[in-house]
Amino acid sequence: MSVTSIDTLIVGQGLAGSLLAFTLHQRGNQVLVMDDHQQGSASRVAAGMINPLAGMRFTRPAGVDAWLAEATVLYRHLEHALAHPLLHDVPMIRLLRSAEQRRFYQRQADDPASAPYLAGDFDAGGSGYDLGDPHGGFHQRRTGYLDTHALLDGLARWLSAHGALRQGPVDPHQLHFVGDQVRIGDVQARRVVFCEGWRMRDNPWFDWLPLTPAKGEILTLAEDPAQPDRAVVGGRWLLPVADGRRKLGATVCHDPLDTTPTAAARNELLADYRRLLPTASAPTVFNHQAGVRPNTRDRQPLLGAHPQHPQLVVFNGFGGRGSLTIPWHAARLADWLDGTGELPSHADIRRLNRQ
Repeated sequence: MSVTSIDTLIVGQGLAGSLLAFTLHQRGNQVLVMDDHQQGSASRVAAGMINPLAGMRFTRPAGVDAWLAEATVLYRHLEHALAHPLLHDVPMIRLLRSAEQRRFYQRQADDPASAPYLAGDFDAGGSGYDLGDPHGGFHQRRTGYLDTHALLDGLARWLSAHGALRQGPVDPHQLHFVGDQVRIGDVQARRVVFCEGWRMRDNPWFDWLPLTPAKGEILTLAEDPAQPDRAVVGGRWLLPVADGRRKLGATVCHDPLDTTPTAAARNELLADYRRLLPTASAPTVFNHQAGVRPNTRDRQPLLGAHPQHPQLVVFNGFGGRGSLTIPWHAARLADWLDGTGELPSHADIRRLNRQ
């Protein structure tokens, strides 16, 4: 059997694996991606929402400016390389869910660093749209979505054209160490980077890392004149996408973890749609999807080398914010692999050895 020697074998062609492969290839790295093409993977189901102010408290993470800048540069570059629009700017309306929540908004409004992301608040009924907003809300800027499906399909073609993609499963139990390198079948690499999403729980080399995966379901809805032309977030989110339809999501379920859509989640989402748009008619559902997000216990990603086998590397755990955060972290991991930079402390898996 002839052996193919490369620099980096990447396991998984989800968003993390695809963007890391492209980043490394652009730096002259010999890369091969191996993927079993899971249609229910979180990357293919995700709406790709980009929202710099996270969660119920509208938190602005310390690194968000750098994340957004790196993501914008990479996605615009990929749009040119793949000849397809990928990053869509969509303004956002955030609906306050209680009077108390206005305090969290005001905290951001009083912070000059948050000014680029805010575009004014409003009282009940003042959004300019017919929304269920009894507590008012505010407008956000620099928000939108990444067309993850188009990106993954486009990068699959691009990787194939460069001889850098193989379809098929990889069994991490079949790894063999050859000196300071790793061999799987007919491929020998200086390193293997696992980008397997939630299925990392079954990887014997990294199953000790604290993933807390969550199943999420979303609906794709027909366009309706009652639907606003911008994203609406208020418990659930409603996102206009390029074909005129709307994405509605997302549920959260920790058991069971599978990719089977459920009637209960569909009914839950449609009930919340009526709360977001109380005067709209019942929407037409075009598609119903489920995927499992690779969340982590401390809500930080997982980057770094196996403590006993530095040839084995993990790049995982981006949860629901991967579209925003993966490009910056891919660049930092590439710096570290090149020996030109350090891993960010919040993501370095060595932090877990100290807990």
